[in-house]
Amino acid sequence: MKTLTTLLCATLICAAAHAAAPTPESIDKLLAVTNTEKLVANVHNQVEQAMKASMAQTFKAQKLDAAAQKLAEDLAKRISADLQEELSWEKLKPIYVQVYTETFTQEEIDGLVAFYESPAGKAFVAKMPIVMQKSMVLMQQRMGPVIQKMQKSIQDTVEQAKAEQQKAAAAAPTAAPAKATP
Repeated sequence: MKTLTTLLCATLICAAAHAAAPTPESIDKLLAVTNTEKLVANVHNQVEQAMKASMAQTFKAQKLDAAAQKLAEDLAKRISADLQEELSWEKLKPIYVQVYTETFTQEEIDGLVAFYESPAGKAFVAKMPIVMQKSMVLMQQRMGPVIQKMQKSIQDTVEQAKAEQQKAAAAAPTAAPAKATP
């Protein structure tokens, strides 16, 4: 019985060791071999470019004068600075570390590091920016008509609401002047 208990304890200890939380150093290594910081910077640049393009399209349709155009450009710069600050690697890295720590075991992190250090893993990392860039372009193309359709639906709904208000106002009885009592 003592041998069975010892064997059971040893098995549980081994299982616990395999399910150990990853060390911060191993997560740092994974983030380094996956070029996560560079990928985050690329995503930030793509988001910024998409935002600028969207703002340019919006403001172009408005036909702004020089003063309003300057305000729009200043707004774009402020938004860009805010994005850069909030999406900086210094602010995002702790989030990645937390999520990876809560999600992966040390054994899984070690396996991921081994994969990303392999030729296939290195190719994946090298080509991910291209994949993301192409995906972003295709998503923008797909979203353009969707946004236009949404804007049309909003405009139609506003016009319908105005028409309903006008009908209600026209149908409301006009107040007759109060009769004086003798």
